[in-house]
Parts: sequence; C-alpha cells; structure tokens
Amino acid sequence: MAPLLLNSLHQRDLEMSSTSRLGLAAGILAFILIICLPLPYSMNVQAKFTAAVVVLMSIWWITAAIPVYITALVPLLLFPILNILSPSETAANYGHNYAIMFLAIFFLAKAMETNNLHKRIALSIMSFFGTSRPRIILGMMVATAMVSMWIANVTTALMMLPIATAVLAKNEQSDGADSFGPALMLGIAYSASIGGLCTLIGTPTNMIFVGIFTTLFPDAPAITFLNWLKIGVPILIVFIPFIWYFIIRYFAVKGNLNSSDEVIHKELKLLGRMSYGEKSVLIIACLTVACWVFKDNLVFGQTVIYGWTHWVGLEGQIHDSTIAMGSAILVFAWPSGKAGQLLTWKDASQVPWGVVLIVGGGYAMAHAFESTGLADWLGGNMTFIQDYPFFIVLTIVVAFVLIFTEFNSNTASANILLPVLASTAVAAQVNPLLLMIPATVACSCAFMMPAATGPNTVVLASERLSIAQMAKCGLWLNLMAVALLTIILYFIIVPWLGIEMALPAWAV
Repeated sequence: MAPLLLNSLHQRDLEMSSTSRLGLAAGILAFILIICLPLPYSMNVQAKFTAAVVVLMSIWWITAAIPVYITALVPLLLFPILNILSPSETAANYGHNYAIMFLAIFFLAKAMETNNLHKRIALSIMSFFGTSRPRIILGMMVATAMVSMWIANVTTALMMLPIATAVLAKNEQSDGADSFGPALMLGIAYSASIGGLCTLIGTPTNMIFVGIFTTLFPDAPAITFLNWLKIGVPILIVFIPFIWYFIIRYFAVKGNLNSSDEVIHKELKLLGRMSYGEKSVLIIACLTVACWVFKDNLVFGQTVIYGWTHWVGLEGQIHDSTIAMGSAILVFAWPSGKAGQLLTWKDASQVPWGVVLIVGGGYAMAHAFESTGLADWLGGNMTFIQDYPFFIVLTIVVAFVLIFTEFNSNTASANILLPVLASTAVAAQVNPLLLMIPATVACSCAFMMPAATGPNTVVLASERLSIAQMAKCGLWLNLMAVALLTIILYFIIVPWLGIEMALPAWAV
C-alpha cells in the first residue's frame, strides 16, 4: 500500500510541476506589483508591504510553488527587511503557546502509534458494529473518527487503509463489491476529516484558528480544549451518521460480508493482549484529556465546580500547552515494559514537524495584520456586509470557504482567510467568532477533490475509487454540508457557547 501511495503522490507532483513554476513566478510578480503600486487611501506603508507578503505566500501555498512548510518561513525573511516586524517579534510566533502545544501532542500521538494503541481502539470499535456492508462502513467511520480526534488525519487514514483493503480482498467476487469499495474508502476519508475537526488538537486548522484569534484579540477569553469540544462534538454527532447514510444510499450499499468479521478478529488476535506500553499510553492520554477538561472552573447555572488549578493555587497560570508538554515529557520518560521508554527520539523525529511551521507562519501573518493596521484597513472596506442578515452572511462564508479549500490545503486556507474574516467581522460590528469559527470548521469539510485534504489523497491511492466518483459524491456532500453547518452553527453552537452577536469590548 505504501508504494502505491508514493506512486500516486509522485504522479500528482509531476502534474503540479508546471503549476508550481507558474505559481513561483506569479507570486514574485504580484509581490513586486503591490510594492510598487501607489499607497491606497488610509493605508500605511507597512500595511501595504504586509499585504504584498500575504499575497505572495497565498499564491505559493495555493500553487505549491515551493514546499508549503518553507512558504510558512517567508515572514522570517521579509518581515524584518520590510520593517513589518522585528526579527524577534516574527520568530516569537513560531514558538507560540499553541504551536508548542501542537508539537507536544504529536509526541503523545506518536507514542500511541508506536505502541499500537490507536489500532487496538479502532479494531475494537469496528468489531462492535457487525458484518453487513452498511454496518462495516459505519464501524470503519466511527473507528476512524474516534482515532482521528487524537492522531493526525492522514496517519489515521493510512492506518485504516490496510484493514479496509483486507476486508475488500475477501469479497471481490461478491454481489455489490463494485459499489462497496468506493463507499468504504470515502467513508474512511470523510470521517478522518470530521474526527480531526472534533477536538482542538485534532487538525492543524483548529490550532491555527486559536492562535490567530489570540494574536488578533489578546484581551478575548481563551479558547480552551473544553470550549472547542462544544463546537466539535455536535458536528461529529450530526455529520458521521449523516455522511454514512448518504454514502450507503448514493452507492446503493447492501448485503452481508461474513468474512469481514474474521479479518477484524484476526487483526485483533495479532495484536495479542494489551501490553504494558499500551496501557501506559492510554493512562497518560486519559489524564491529559482530564487535565484539559477540568483545568478551569465549570459553571452550571448557579453551581460552580472548581477546576484543579484552583485547588493547587495555579488558576490562570496553566495553559493547555503546559499540560500537553507535560504529557510529551512523560511519554519520553515512562518505561514501555520492554527496553526503552514509551517513545524514543528516533520515533519522535518522524512526527510532522513541518505542520508546526505552517501554524507558526499563520500566527506571524496574523501578528502583522494586527500590528501594521492592515486588519483595520480591510475591515473598513468591508462594512457593507452589516447591511445583510447574519444568517445569509454565515451561509456565504461557509460556502466560500468550502469552495476555496477544495483547491487549496486546509491549513493554507485557514492562514489566508481567518485574519481577513476577523477584520470583516469587526467592520460589520459583529463578534469575530461568528465568522472565524464557521470558516475554521468549513476548512475541514472538503469532500470533493483529492488534493483538498490528506485523507482524500490517501484513499484515492488505494485505486478502489476514481476521482470522478469522489468528485460526484463530494459535490453533493459539499452542497448539503453548507446547509447543515450553517444550521448547526447558528442554532446549536452559537447559543451553546453563549456567543453574543454584537461586537464585544475585547474586539474594539
């Protein structure tokens, strides 16, 4: 499966080479053009220079002109040269609390992976659902989503792929196999993206959002792990069964696959009894989540449950990243029951370090938006949206982001769009969260194009479905996702979080 995926990625790289060359030149030309243009009314020079850098990075991200991780480092070069931010101010964004938190969680996730805990959890969930084709797809989707809440979406999809292909291999000649394969693959891809959306640490776009929000609005209440669960859980609960039902209807999936139960139980048997290492990682992971959830006071009407930081005298001093780093250090120090610890540096060196650079690059862009006044200038030119009902604005934002991210990586989409939407919200005199949260969520709901998300690329490499099948099924899901997300956000999440419509004092 790995060579097949590598071949698919290599072919895609060859196809993109001409686009990359054009993108490299277009980005440089656009940068020079903006630098040379007369200063727009009410904009200062540093704001114009920031806009030039943002356009350059956006074009390079969209066209993959150079590796996306290297594009994220452009501010370190250009911001000091253009007097946008000092070298130390620029570099500080790459060591932001949330960037460090993301790196720490990569270590914990890698410990789960190296000790096979993620695979045991997925197989145990799948064995619960039964052997009919629709139930197999549901079991795969639930298992994928649950694991993807804590492990990188691409890693989760790669882990589920061999299990899915083993099930399919035993049923190639049975009735309905032609439709079952594409349905199963798409179920894995879509549920990996939705599962990652559920938790603050599940996907880089969530971390990009909280970092940009904190940078632009430092006086705003913090977005904590528990806060994000109130956003992600309702979407997960609605989307997983909805997507499952749509997929089995769209591909007319039916019938039983009795041998699939054998495949799952065989995989579980190969894992053996739960090892000391698995148990240890599970305990650390559960403690980490508990420390996040119960860090701050929980208020239920007149009842207050004080968080553990209150009882130890550290209220307001502990950040979610502090807890994450404690967990990361623990997996390096805790014995695995065999030779060595739960996580070795050799294994840790394989985590996707580049994603942390993308997160840091987004924070640097947001810092420049705020410090140069570019955010205020953009907002001042977007005041017209206050003439439209918020429900219409919300629908347009969700639809636009879904379309934009189909042709761009979701991390780049978040970095490009979130500062602009924050400025737009302030200009329209509405709470920035009302536009930034929907955009962040929509970045993870690209169901149509292979390049939109990592899981889409992974399942396409299985050769069990075509691009046309993904595009046609994903188009319908995208259209329905616009309506579903708008309804969930407007009627459930916004009231649950208690987000006020009016522009709050911390955003002025």
